[in-house]
Amino acid sequence: MDAKKIIVKTESSNLWWGIYGLCDKAGWEDLELFYESGERIGAVCLNTKGYLRNLSNKESEKEFFDAVQKYLSDNACHYWFYYDEPEDEDFQEVSYDAPKNEKGVKPRFIDIWHPDEEIDLRTIETAVGSFAKNILEIENCTVEVVDDEPFEEAIKSFKIHQERFGGDDVKIRFSDELILELSERWKMEKEKILEKLNSSI
Repeated sequence: MDAKKIIVKTESSNLWWGIYGLCDKAGWEDLELFYESGERIGAVCLNTKGYLRNLSNKESEKEFFDAVQKYLSDNACHYWFYYDEPEDEDFQEVSYDAPKNEKGVKPRFIDIWHPDEEIDLRTIETAVGSFAKNILEIENCTVEVVDDEPFEEAIKSFKIHQERFGGDDVKIRFSDELILELSERWKMEKEKILEKLNSSI
């Protein structure tokens, strides 16, 4: 059976700044999911342990707090569902089959809680693959993350951001992990990747 492809579009520049090694990696990101045909599946929010650990506290709603504690104790993807009330004026449900609440309502929105501490490309790919299998019931799935912000544009927008908000001079160094990841993604030798990265600064 051929694999179904899911296309992922990202929302924020700081996700790419982190992926490219310009700053700390993001802890959460809004994602839009599409089938290869262009049909929109919907949006999800991808959260990591690093983000949810800092967000959760005893003052949180008990059900949410307990769910986060369970999530933090293992290494699997978890899901958090947001439901509207049937009488809500702007009532919405996701268009695909998804777990219904006690009122028979499908969620309006879904968070994916991934076991990684921060987001890189593999985090997005494995999170969406898990979502496809567990929620969309797609057993054989490939995931393609669309580069909304190519490397050169990411450097430019990062420098503008730093200048606008009074950040220190930007000193950029590239980790071996980043070079390896980009080498695989761009299908280039590691030396060529480093050369490309350094010439873009």
